[in-house]
Amino acid sequence: MAEDEPVRPRADARRNRDAVVAAAIRLLAEDPDASMREIADASGVSRMTVYRHFPSREDLLRAVFAHVHDDFAALGSWIVGAQAPAEETLRRFAREIVARSEHYRFLTGYRALADEIFNDEQVIADADDVLVWLRAAHARGELRAELPPDWQFRMLRGLVTAACEEVLTGRATAAESGGLLGETLVAALVAPR
Repeated sequence: MAEDEPVRPRADARRNRDAVVAAAIRLLAEDPDASMREIADASGVSRMTVYRHFPSREDLLRAVFAHVHDDFAALGSWIVGAQAPAEETLRRFAREIVARSEHYRFLTGYRALADEIFNDEQVIADADDVLVWLRAAHARGELRAELPPDWQFRMLRGLVTAACEEVLTGRATAAESGGLLGETLVAALVAPR
């Protein structure tokens, strides 16, 4: 191997790392104070293996946040490629984003770390796929012509935040909030026929 080639982790090391992150997400969702030992046990690897990949709890949480980021980015990528009509796409997007927020609700306890990892500029840049879709749907005439796509994007972000907050505070289930969000987005953004 050439000196400038990056070292790739062995497949079993990657599987172990992924198993630890998946176990951490499962356990922390049930108990935000779950210990590294409990996470190791749930992942099926030794505690020594966990600490080899994640020397501290903060390192593990950073990996969990990276997984969450990738999961939300995948949703953004999906919306760009969506071939369904705008109404169907917005409804599905609403259900999916609220469900993901509920799944990762335990991360609200780590707000300072989240703020450090995901600054506002990065969060906005990561949401660009949604803006790309809005612009394309607007150009196709599927969305209200009188509302510029950038405005629609800012309003969508605010509505998503409010819908997720309803779930996180226990005022609504993810299914209820995702459904209402979808209907609200359709009513507000889709061009009348």
